[in-house]
Amino acid sequence: MHRHTVLFNLKDELSADEKKRIIDSMQTLKTISVVKGYMLEKNKLPQSEKAPFEWLLIADFANDDDRQIYEKDAHHVKVIRGDFVPNVKNYVISDVNF
Repeated sequence: MHRHTVLFNLKDELSADEKKRIIDSMQTLKTISVVKGYMLEKNKLPQSEKAPFEWLLIADFANDDDRQIYEKDAHHVKVIRGDFVPNVKNYVISDVNF
């Protein structure tokens, strides 16, 4: 199994409606056929030095090859380039095999 994890914060100047639209768009990534498991949730902890990110995305794949298919999928590229990148102020990514 391969797990792709992204912790991120949306830009402060976005309205609540804009934030909802972006999160809703990102939720559609779970429809990509190679995704075996998907979770996108708001962190329950208040933001602090030890919990600096508001959002957590986890996507599971059968293997590294499926992760690469996901990366190149036209829908993924559209969501990431059109909604995620322009509206996120910071993020970290981790990919592991388990």
